[in-house]
Amino acid sequence: MSRNILLIACALICAAPRIAHSSPADGTETFGDYIVHYSALSTMRLNTQMASRYHIERAANRGLLNVSVQKMAADGTTTAVGAEISGEAVNLTGQKTKITIREIPDLYVSYIGLYDVAPPDTYSFNLNIKPAGSERTFELRFSQNFVAE
Repeated sequence: MSRNILLIACALICAAPRIAHSSPADGTETFGDYIVHYSALSTMRLNTQMASRYHIERAANRGLLNVSVQKMAADGTTTAVGAEISGEAVNLTGQKTKITIREIPDLYVSYIGLYDVAPPDTYSFNLNIKPAGSERTFELRFSQNFVAE
């Protein structure tokens, strides 16, 4: 996993208070030579210092998406690459919420996206990811449950 997303994911999850939240969706998908790491969680899982550092509002009705893209070389090594990322979250009744995605300023290339949630509900994420240097756009789909506090 890219160092940046691993550090952020650990900081987000480990530093968060242990209250009744669902586990964040996190995973890895491979698209040819590109590896996409992703996670989704409630912004309430962030401690105040982390939220402040990345200018994220902590609220029960806000979700956080974290995405990084790597390109795999023939020797198996990976390099973080920039990407154009857009997407939406859709709840069980079909209501769509656009995700505002931005690159986070750090040593490695990764992105965060904020979106509205109305727990308890399950959200399906539909992301379009076009890595820098790629002619293809990849579709990433996954789901996450959000639990009311």
